[in-house]
Amino acid sequence: MRYIYRNLNNKDKESKIVSLYNEILKKCKNKSSKIMILVPNNLTKLKYEKKINIDYCEKLNIISYTNFIKGELIKFWPIVLENNNEIKEHHIRPKFINNTLTDYIIGEKVKIKREKEGYFEDIISTNKSITSSISTNINKATLSKLEFESIGEKIYLSKKNKDNINKFSYSEMNEIIMDYTSMLLNKGMLDNSLSVYVYNKYLLKNDLYKEYLRKKIKYLIVESLESVSVAEIEFIKEIQENAIDSYTFFNEKRDFSVFNNIDIKFIEGYIENEYEEEKLNKKGEVSIDDLPVSVELNESSQLYSEMIEVVLKKIKELILSGVKAQDIAIISPINNTILDFQMTNKLKINNIDIFSTKKDKKLIDYPYANALIVALSIFNGSQNSIREEDYINFIETILDVNKIQALKIYKNKYEEEKFKEILNYIEDKRNEKLKIGEFLIKFYIDKMLNLKFGKENIHICKKIIYECETFTENIELLNINEDKEKLFIKALKTTINDYYQSSELEDLSNIDKVLLTTPYTYISSRVNRPIHIWLDVGSNGWNMKIEKDISNLIVLRKSFEEGRIYTDKMEEDYKKYYLYNTIYNLLINTKEVYAYKSEYTVNGYIQESILYSILLKMLDKGENSYE
Repeated sequence: MRYIYRNLNNKDKESKIVSLYNEILKKCKNKSSKIMILVPNNLTKLKYEKKINIDYCEKLNIISYTNFIKGELIKFWPIVLENNNEIKEHHIRPKFINNTLTDYIIGEKVKIKREKEGYFEDIISTNKSITSSISTNINKATLSKLEFESIGEKIYLSKKNKDNINKFSYSEMNEIIMDYTSMLLNKGMLDNSLSVYVYNKYLLKNDLYKEYLRKKIKYLIVESLESVSVAEIEFIKEIQENAIDSYTFFNEKRDFSVFNNIDIKFIEGYIENEYEEEKLNKKGEVSIDDLPVSVELNESSQLYSEMIEVVLKKIKELILSGVKAQDIAIISPINNTILDFQMTNKLKINNIDIFSTKKDKKLIDYPYANALIVALSIFNGSQNSIREEDYINFIETILDVNKIQALKIYKNKYEEEKFKEILNYIEDKRNEKLKIGEFLIKFYIDKMLNLKFGKENIHICKKIIYECETFTENIELLNINEDKEKLFIKALKTTINDYYQSSELEDLSNIDKVLLTTPYTYISSRVNRPIHIWLDVGSNGWNMKIEKDISNLIVLRKSFEEGRIYTDKMEEDYKKYYLYNTIYNLLINTKEVYAYKSEYTVNGYIQESILYSILLKMLDKGENSYE
């Protein structure tokens, strides 16, 4: 039997799933491996593992689609090799690469092709932007079950001005895509996108493997159908064919970002075909206007910096009035460096702690990560690549001194005894001919673990060591004839992004700090804070442009008709649709919203957004608005 539950809020849904799971577990006589809960991410997995409190059973089968298929590819790799003539180099298991190496390889191909062969001559975007578009296109096409060869053509044919633009840029993009995917497959190496591609093409179609799935999974719970891709739906359908029961939870209102790999039209078609009407558990529609939230709009600031000062004053007032820091979320469309620095430092002066989920930092922007990378650069003989600022920060961290003292030591670094000890230590380890992973471990244990925040930052050390080992190993397998360690340092400084452990994000609702985040991170992390401060509501960053030069996430959907023109009206309609759903998901568990607008952007441009117009309507054109 197949059951679907619509539009339950997160709390009710989680309670229902735990209840269902316990009932099914009794039927299965505690054989939990027979029950799969398919979740969107590790954060959700952690939540259910904590909520499902069982004295004894087999290992819980709560997993995301990506992690599941990677595990299956490892177990059944011989089947893939037997049926795949694209893989030339056979290993006992696939070699998985991370996004860092993906971005590096594609970025280098874009750079070389542009410089030497004049590729993308009509595209004014940077190499980094083009690389990002290509990576996104590969990922989106795979999850939409589109052929790689069709990507460029599909995007080109959707252009309203295609007769006046250079088609070569799209065929050039396709050439890079095919070159990249062939290069990896040839070596038996997979990124996240190719993992999905290989799983669907060579495992999910294999009769022996399908028989294994029939025996393995008897009950399926799909935690968030609104978060699944087309490829994932094909997997769900395969399981449902032979499962005893399946339970699907769907909330179309959580389709809040075009950057999620969701094709809601395809999902709704799947629901119509797979579920009988009488088995649907429906709930009435709710609009923004129905939500019991108090909204106050302040548009008194001309400049962005003035708006920040007004917001800081408001936060202090709230804290002094008895509001707990853990009840406040500052939500900004883009968490830029200026905002992050000002909020963190100025609130700290007032003894108000803040947790920022800022994502545009690199690992090297963290003091302890920076210290490791500077030490590695010295160890590798790459001192010339170290910026003066990074070197000073390294001294400040490793010797536990202030910035002024660190600057003085830097100017006389070869004469300062304590720092000479550090340099001599690194030299000794180089003479021992340690691998860089070994050096990083020893350096952290010997020189950093006992520093003030050494134990708190050990996860960053582990992250760098893991990135280092996998990156250099894969560079070697790809026969890239450059210094592996120097390439890794370069990648770390430019492409390896900040990250958070799932456990850190899980605690966002409870941690006693003001939260500084973006709408996307707030909603996807399922945080519930009663008081919101919305920044820069005049900015169009709240509803970003969808169509770009060589990418379009809407066009690369399975449901988007081949050859259909993507019009300006479609662009505006989709932007409004996603903004509305974003606002709805932000407000659904919120009691008070303080929204702030400046007349000029951080870059000095006059601004007025769709969000601002929506807020004015919510306020009946001025009520609770301050100019």
